Amino acid sequence: MDKTLGKSSGKITIDVHLNGLDEQLTKAHELVDTIKKARSLADDLAKGINSIELEL
Repeated sequence: MDKTLGKSSGKITIDVHLNGLDEQLTKAHELVDTIKKARSLADDLAKGINSIELEL
């Protein structure tokens, strides 16, 4: 049977630098913001259409 002879603890940090990753993340965040704005505009348009239909 295996016996544990001692205990150890530690922390391993892996630091990875990828070329262009920051730029890609920035573009992804901009795309998310654009999608949120488009969704908001679509919601406003739908509300406007609904109000027009109610008036007719």
